[in-house]
Amino acid sequence: MELAGPQSISGTGNTSGYVPCYYTAPRTGVYDVVFFGPNTTQGNPDGSINNFSTDNNSQGNSVAAWDVTVRSNDINSTQDFPGRLFTYYLTLFTGGNRRFLNFSIYPVTNDGYQYRITLRGLDPDGFVVYGNQVGFFDSDGKTPLYRDVIGGDENLADLESGVSLARPQFATFLNLPNQAALSAVTRYDINGNQLLGSIPLIPVRPSVSDLKFLGKFNQNTSVVNQGGTFTFNSSIAGNYQLVISRDGIDFDPTNPNNRALRGVMFNLGIQSVDWNGQDNSGVAFPVGTYPARIRVHAGEYHFPLLDAENNVNGGPTIELLNETNPLGRYQAFYDDRGYRTLAGTTVGTVGQVLCAATGTTRPSPPASNAITGFDSRGSERSFGVSTNTPQPNQRCGGSFGNTKGLDIWTYFPSNTETAPVRIIDNPSANLRLVKRITALNNIAYTDVIDDPADSSDDSSRNWTMNYIVGRTGKGITAADSVPVKPGDSLEYTIYFLSDGSSAAQNVTICDLIPPNTTFIPNTFNTSTPKDSPTSAGNFGMQLTIDSATVYLSNADDVPDRGQFFAPGTAAPCGANGASVIVPNGAIMLKLNNLPHATTKGTPNSFGFIRFRARVN
Repeated sequence: MELAGPQSISGTGNTSGYVPCYYTAPRTGVYDVVFFGPNTTQGNPDGSINNFSTDNNSQGNSVAAWDVTVRSNDINSTQDFPGRLFTYYLTLFTGGNRRFLNFSIYPVTNDGYQYRITLRGLDPDGFVVYGNQVGFFDSDGKTPLYRDVIGGDENLADLESGVSLARPQFATFLNLPNQAALSAVTRYDINGNQLLGSIPLIPVRPSVSDLKFLGKFNQNTSVVNQGGTFTFNSSIAGNYQLVISRDGIDFDPTNPNNRALRGVMFNLGIQSVDWNGQDNSGVAFPVGTYPARIRVHAGEYHFPLLDAENNVNGGPTIELLNETNPLGRYQAFYDDRGYRTLAGTTVGTVGQVLCAATGTTRPSPPASNAITGFDSRGSERSFGVSTNTPQPNQRCGGSFGNTKGLDIWTYFPSNTETAPVRIIDNPSANLRLVKRITALNNIAYTDVIDDPADSSDDSSRNWTMNYIVGRTGKGITAADSVPVKPGDSLEYTIYFLSDGSSAAQNVTICDLIPPNTTFIPNTFNTSTPKDSPTSAGNFGMQLTIDSATVYLSNADDVPDRGQFFAPGTAAPCGANGASVIVPNGAIMLKLNNLPHATTKGTPNSFGFIRFRARVN
């Protein structure tokens, strides 16, 4: 009688069917249908159910069987309107094992991908039917796990290592979805927040572009164990998978030597993903250059199997109905191996199939191909036993599916984008200094003289072209002479360049006033701008960084960055800033931090200090 479906409301049609209760919808819309057991006041908060007999006295507050059929408002009609009934989850009991499930459901993702999920002998006892876009959450509570979870009992309480269940998300139909019904389905994100808009009738294909890596060092370069940030542009809201390959060939996201970064995109457009510089096993990527590859997933659908003890025929079969998946119409993925969580704890033995009682079948192979998946029509994902074997209510007891949440998933892939990731060793700072005489009695020396004895004075360095001008007085060239006499004014210029593999930080330059000369304290008194508008007194120093010039006072008057130390006084001009006596005086300037020059003219990586002294 139940299989024949309901009679017409009038009782004149489909007379071999059951006599239905009925409700006439007053208006177009979505209606909730709730079934209660005969005894609606008898509750079982522990989740246990009553006897499975169909009489009212035995059922208690459980429901032995139910049916919902949609028809027109003609009381004589027997024409069914299938594809209208949907739910976000079903909680069901078979009453014991060896009551195999063989039926299909029809989930629809938020972006319009329609699937047929066919159970082919799944053998649970109590179970939940639902789907979402992540399966389970990793230890951070937001990253898709793409693995199984192990609970302490049949209710999956106390999951190992801080992983967690994700809520039901997608509408699941009991027949092929009716197109009109799809437009009325409420969509939710993975956190249970209602989304605007309706399910599209044509699924949205994904694309990804403009993958870039910004390392902690610069551009696409980072330092060992420091990582950086990836950015990319996604045409969809969905899931992403970014894999950094250790050997440049293998992009398996589960390879412990690679690094997989996975997540959910709640909006389309520019995305940002942080990386800590480590591989999947928590080891830092060594020095080298590695390719990173991104792919975004549309229509991603996970079908968690909670406490489903046995599945000896494999499956379930997952079939994409309304698009042509590049991976294959029936392709799906699973991974039943032990793993390391984002928090660094392990579930099972990493890389080995998860635990089960001795004598029960575990999946073989323990994981599908992580890139191409497997044909879900086969028996590859079979496990458990076909007999009614007692299932202990404990971790890793009984058949393979007992007290576990097993994930199986599929998706529609985008194109792939790649970008290089360069890793260097811990960088070191370097500061080059070159000193010249750049004027005599206010007559400027503009000679470009390369001193072969000074490696810092090398035109092959990242000095700006012809930046170092002046004379050395060593006679390197015919013009390299400085004829002086007592009373002459000499202008000294100290050029600096930060060209290590990292920024030069907390830079202080101290220069001794040359013997037989006297520092001229007021050279720049009328020059502007001053380094600090609050400074007063004499100004005897010039500081130019890149193209910005300021003039510094001789006094110790922070925030002005300069100071002159009189002859015979102590100044921090020794090694590592040690205090020493400066017989003829000294100048000291605090340059603070200078970025490293990656090419000639890198902004703010170079400059000079200038002062004048009179010949005694």
